[in-house]
Amino acid sequence: MWRLLILWLSLTAAPALAQPQTITIPAHPGEQAVNGPAALNAVLWQPAGRGPHAAIVLMHGCAGMTTRSGQPFPRDTDWARRLSQLGYLVLQVDSLTPRNEGSLCGQGGDRRIRVSVERARDAYAALLFLQARPDVRADRIALMGWSNGGGTVLWTLSRDNRARPAGLRHDFAAGIAFYPGCRTLSERRDAWQPVAPILLLVGEADDWTPAPPCVTLAARSAGRLEAHTYPGAHHDFDAPDTPQRVLRGVGATSSGIATIGTHPAAREDALRRVPEFLARKMPAR
Repeated sequence: MWRLLILWLSLTAAPALAQPQTITIPAHPGEQAVNGPAALNAVLWQPAGRGPHAAIVLMHGCAGMTTRSGQPFPRDTDWARRLSQLGYLVLQVDSLTPRNEGSLCGQGGDRRIRVSVERARDAYAALLFLQARPDVRADRIALMGWSNGGGTVLWTLSRDNRARPAGLRHDFAAGIAFYPGCRTLSERRDAWQPVAPILLLVGEADDWTPAPPCVTLAARSAGRLEAHTYPGAHHDFDAPDTPQRVLRGVGATSSGIATIGTHPAAREDALRRVPEFLARKMPAR
């Protein structure tokens, strides 16, 4: 009885997480050199405790950080809150608004904002910003993204990525990619290799970013890319309480359509698998 009372008191006395802060961070020097944005919009989630903390940079999907009504996407917010509760400092980076772009979802392969260039630069801008903070462990920063943002994870952590700043003392310590587009990387003649371990999660029924190229990529990664597929799961399977529906006008598919929606079993597994991967590769403390 006393043990239960002590546990209840410790939980209720724990400091509440701070509310997320909307901030700006300096853009990558390469972006400024080509008349790109001088600063990027971002949202910072501060965990409880003094730190220094491990940190995670979140890269949104093709629709950006907010819905058409201006509300944050529940999937991204849900993950940001969960990760901050685990003790990680979380930084969400907006790649679209600073470039006056509303969405990339209807665009094809000629996108002005590319995962391999502009978005990779944004990821490293976030890394440099976090490494300059005294409350962040410079050697424990991960990169996580969904769909277009998941592709950003794969390209950013590629060994031959030209967006990587010169003289970087610590690169990203780990990566997590939800249902990225893997086809281009899997078809490259030169072997793609990441600079850090990556966890890749994709649905086997995904008709937007199919799973087979990701499985092929993992088989060539010398154990650095850990791919897990979910039978029956579509795009956005980890989004909370999202009814399955078909999107039209999707630029990255031959049919122009794609199915999205929550897959409860896959979501539950991802909510367990991601923290376990982080605990192994980049603990919060």
